[in-house]
Amino acid sequence: MKNLLFILFILVGKSAFSQLLSGTAVESGRVITNTTEFVIYDKKEGSVTVEVAINREGKVTAAKVVDAELIKSTPSLMLAQNAAKKLEFTAGTYFAKFEHARVKFVYKIKE
Repeated sequence: MKNLLFILFILVGKSAFSQLLSGTAVESGRVITNTTEFVIYDKKEGSVTVEVAINREGKVTAAKVVDAELIKSTPSLMLAQNAAKKLEFTAGTYFAKFEHARVKFVYKIKE
């Protein structure tokens, strides 16, 4: 029972800072396979949503900022875009040649 609670705590804690929001990749059951940090430490708090294009190998081939809450500076937006380019998704030849997904990054103030 304690192990189950620990696993739930980890999953809830990780999803509080990151979200795989929507897209054809989500609909086809692809998940993020690497351990990328979804919290970005910067000068302001807020969030940025990035749309990524994913090939059959699970690599992100393009990333574009589609929404930003309270984050306006270009260097700060580029932090989320660059982090999104490092994501890896489930690979497979049965997936479409290119799929897309939206990923949300949360910004926290550096302490």
